[in-house]
Amino acid sequence: METGILISILGAFSAIIVSLIGAWLANKNTIALQTRKLKEDHYIFYIEALHNLIADNIEDNINKYVFARDKLFLIANEDVIKKMLKYEHEGAGKEQSLHDLYLTELIKSIRKDLKLKDKDFPSIYFKKSNKKGL
Repeated sequence: METGILISILGAFSAIIVSLIGAWLANKNTIALQTRKLKEDHYIFYIEALHNLIADNIEDNINKYVFARDKLFLIANEDVIKKMLKYEHEGAGKEQSLHDLYLTELIKSIRKDLKLKDKDFPSIYFKKSNKKGL
């Protein structure tokens, strides 16, 4: 009789431990997914603000860019922040090849932070569109 009770207690204890571990892992996964979604939203907002700033350097676009940039300081990883600052200081307003190099490095670091795998990522640039199309 004592062996049966001991086995029941161990079974109940094991079930509780497994339930707690499952709940902890599910919560951890949910937090990771929410953080990734938050990062995606912030990165999209930043790229839109940067695009609009390059397309039309007016005060409203400057304010939106600065706001998007400052929000990234809270959510982006350290490498993205370093590449963003390097792009601003060494690429923005410089010759096209330098601008494209630092922009490409910034986008690569954003994609890496979002855990997107890249092989042979091309050099990128922003293209201004005209009203007739590309």
